[in-house]
Amino acid sequence: MSEVPVDTGAGDITPAPRRTGGKHFDVVIAVAAIFISAVSLFVAIQHGKTERDLVAANVWPFPRAILSNGYDNNHSIAIGVSNGGVGPAKISSFELFYRGQPISSGLDLLRKCCGLSSDPAAVKTAFPNGTYNSIVDETVLRPGEDNPVLRVAPSLKSPQVTDNLAKVSVLKQISFRVCYCSVLDQCWVSDLRSTHTRPVRECEAPAHPYDPNGL
Repeated sequence: MSEVPVDTGAGDITPAPRRTGGKHFDVVIAVAAIFISAVSLFVAIQHGKTERDLVAANVWPFPRAILSNGYDNNHSIAIGVSNGGVGPAKISSFELFYRGQPISSGLDLLRKCCGLSSDPAAVKTAFPNGTYNSIVDETVLRPGEDNPVLRVAPSLKSPQVTDNLAKVSVLKQISFRVCYCSVLDQCWVSDLRSTHTRPVRECEAPAHPYDPNGL
């Protein structure tokens, strides 16, 4: 049975590393051990990164615009956001623009795009049953879920308003800015119109907040 090499000193005995007897060979073995350790560490790091990327891909959200002039059986006009990704989308902020100008509410949009009067009585006449509005800031959209922030049924009292809103030319002039995050708190800013998104560290408060119940 082989014995562990030792170094002796004054009053004590300490273990010593086993040597081959060849100085250069010992150096080669040491360098090889360090190299193998470094390669193993690199592989472990890359494997961990691959695992994180795989998890991120499995919970990737992708909000996109709802711009429809035939949203339901009533042929409602709907404007909002849906989630076309595979993971939940945490919508932090939602901004709406018409011809590049910020829109503060659904009624504000109908006034600027479509000729709705500012008179509350006229609004009540045009939409006796009101309009459908939904909160979108600080909400979570499941994969495949829709959130129409404004939904308007064709108006029999003021058909020109909803007719104007239903025009493709008007819908094309509506734009968005949305900041959203995944469940892993990876965040992006999107215009909801293209696949190009801008990653951000975190979502900031919107410069032009949209109030679904505002006037």
